[in-house]
Amino acid sequence: MKRIGLVVAYDGTNYCGWQTQPNGITVQGVLNDTLSELLGEKIETIGASRTDAGVHALGNVAVFDTNTRIPGEKISYALNQRLPEDIREGYELLRFMIAKMI
Repeated sequence: MKRIGLVVAYDGTNYCGWQTQPNGITVQGVLNDTLSELLGEKIETIGASRTDAGVHALGNVAVFDTNTRIPGEKISYALNQRLPEDIREGYELLRFMIAKMI
């Protein structure tokens, strides 16, 4: 088993915050569902922080444990292809930010 780190950016307008809740769609819930489908195993992300309903984030950190042999950068690319447009995983985001700084 290995631990994968995520850097997540999102527009929280359409979400009931970060943390999974039984009564609404959350960023963590979307990530968990998308990762579980992508990797073929139940994934539960652990967030370093959380946001309230409607709040945006740039650089929110989360981790998850997996048995996959897929490299992290490949997971990032595949995840971004499957996530809704208002949630992005940061490997691509960090590359964009670094490119803008250079």
